[in-house]
Amino acid sequence: MATKASDSLGVKMLLEAEKKADEDIKRARNKKQQRLKEARDEAEKEISAFKKQLDDEFEKKQKSNASSKESATKTIADDTDKKIKELENRVNQNSALVAQSILDIVCKVVPAVHTNYKTSQ
Repeated sequence: MATKASDSLGVKMLLEAEKKADEDIKRARNKKQQRLKEARDEAEKEISAFKKQLDDEFEKKQKSNASSKESATKTIADDTDKKIKELENRVNQNSALVAQSILDIVCKVVPAVHTNYKTSQ
């Protein structure tokens, strides 16, 4: 009977040890999942902070490019207006002279026989 009691006690101790080991494993798994969740949350925070930083830099560059684009557009428009005014002034100054030159060429008729004309004699 003593062996039966000691066997029973040994089995009880093994079952308790196994139960404790199962609980330890369960706690370790829960702890691991908790750490993974925390790591995932932290990584998401870092990613969103990095994304926000990149978005801010992008917007800053867009604003910078937009202002330089507006400046270039204004410069081109100003240059174009200046050239148009110069051309209009030149047209106004030379229009009478050009008209007179055209009239002189058209009205100045010099009668002459064409070189390919053959007289029929």
